[in-house]
Amino acid sequence: MKELHPLFFIHHRVASLAAALGLYLLLMLGLGRVLGISSNYFVILTIAVAAMSFGSLGGLVAGILALPANLLVFAFLGHPEYSPASKLVAEIAGTAVGFVFGRLAGYFQKLMAEIQRRVATEEALRRALEDKELLLKEIHHRVKNNLSVIKALVQLQSSRSKDPAFHLAAEELMGRIFAISLVHDQLKVDQEPSLVDPARYLEALVSNLASGLGMDTTRISLSLDTRGILMPTESAISLGLIVNEILTNTLKHACPGRLGPPAIELSLEAGEGAFFLAIGDDGPGLEQQASRNGLGLKLIDSLARSLGGKAELRSAEGGCGARFELAFPQPSPRA
Repeated sequence: MKELHPLFFIHHRVASLAAALGLYLLLMLGLGRVLGISSNYFVILTIAVAAMSFGSLGGLVAGILALPANLLVFAFLGHPEYSPASKLVAEIAGTAVGFVFGRLAGYFQKLMAEIQRRVATEEALRRALEDKELLLKEIHHRVKNNLSVIKALVQLQSSRSKDPAFHLAAEELMGRIFAISLVHDQLKVDQEPSLVDPARYLEALVSNLASGLGMDTTRISLSLDTRGILMPTESAISLGLIVNEILTNTLKHACPGRLGPPAIELSLEAGEGAFFLAIGDDGPGLEQQASRNGLGLKLIDSLARSLGGKAELRSAEGGCGARFELAFPQPSPRA
């Protein structure tokens, strides 16, 4: 209907009215003698088309002329007795019908114009959203490239130094840079331009971290049940940096003299409005004072607060092994 209305009653209104008049005359001449007085109703077709084409004024004029037109056709047919018994009532009725049809046609035209305006607005918003998504993807791509350049510079500077402490600090810094860079890399995989699947992200992060440190991935047990909930970029970066710090610290302080790195269990679960992260190992436990003063744990505390949670790091019972726990609210997608 929304396609036919502008075609017949806006772009070709004169032709539509002429066609309605022609059809009216054909019906009157063909069926007038058969239907008799009932053929008076054929004129409503012309009134309706005039109202749809020319609004209230067109419908009003058509309604006024309806009775004279019927009387003229009945006189031509030689049956003036087909005219309505009360010409005054018929004239008033025709005028009222024409006016009402005209008002309805005007309302319908306004409704169609509003629909077209909203469709145009929706299309403009869709194009703007596509442009925004494209821009965000380009920004993430450039950020990832810039982080790669920074990582390369750190590697270059580390290779030029003979200080073991600097080498260790450079490795830790490159691990943090990688954790951030991997978030922007994950954005290419996920459909949303600024949301990350935390399960997929942690799988990639742990795999690359273990590989980079020469650790057997079978020593790391992952349990990721995030229920498909996506996480904003900023929150994913904080989570990745926390996991990076904990795993790096665990491998750094593995039991001296042991044959291999400690076994690690990492889990991330989505609960009622919150995420629960837990990382445990069978290493030597915590050296309370030395560990608490480290930059890594200070960074973890700061990142946990940025997520709206509180980190807890403690030794396992018996002093062998450590366990890290963090509960934080599920970030808003608009965060």
